[in-house]
Amino acid sequence: MTGIFAAVGIGVSVAIIAAGGGFTADGPSIIDPPKVEDIWEVGTNLEDRSTLEYSLTARGPSSSLESATLSMIFEEAGENWDVKFTIVNGTAQPVDQTVVMSKQLTKEGQLDENFQKYFEPIQTSVFAVRDMAYGGTDKYLVVGAPWDTIFVGSSTITVRVTGMETIQTQAGSFQAFVLSYKLDEETSRIWMVSYMPLPVKAEVYDADDILQYQFELEKVSGVQFKTSADGAL
Repeated sequence: MTGIFAAVGIGVSVAIIAAGGGFTADGPSIIDPPKVEDIWEVGTNLEDRSTLEYSLTARGPSSSLESATLSMIFEEAGENWDVKFTIVNGTAQPVDQTVVMSKQLTKEGQLDENFQKYFEPIQTSVFAVRDMAYGGTDKYLVVGAPWDTIFVGSSTITVRVTGMETIQTQAGSFQAFVLSYKLDEETSRIWMVSYMPLPVKAEVYDADDILQYQFELEKVSGVQFKTSADGAL
């Protein structure tokens, strides 16, 4: 019975996307729908003491991080995570702060004012895919699937999965799905791995072709790696 409801849910989701012109011609359709295992959710496969470390440059409206190192350690806290952030921004001393976050990796409760200037650019870069939405549908990791809509003046840009490729990061080699879009001349790309809780790499530009953020996974532990056919090589 659960499988039936899951199939119905995917059918409705695909129908909504198709009605909006979402899937590309070479992507899934109502006739050839994606599967439950194609759905990606933020925070997937995180466990107690999972650790992710990134190199990160992110420029926000009120603060930025330049060539920073970002480490996150996730500790179980009932229905939430206690996430210990450690940030080294340039030559400055490391900054440590524990933030309560939901299983969907949204901030819960108050945030220390002194940490806000560090947290803001992380929210709008490493965590940016969390807030992507295309008509309230699921996020499918299949080529052609739409993930978000960006409005630039009178234009509407769709962020979608445009391909798959093997990428090399400091954390290892991954078979990744590529989210991409263009607001002007530069192409923004975000690399997703099906079993990873957050993107493994990104390079994103604004409508003036100014780099907004870039990051790359450098270390990971506590996340179960797959075989080369599914992800890490």
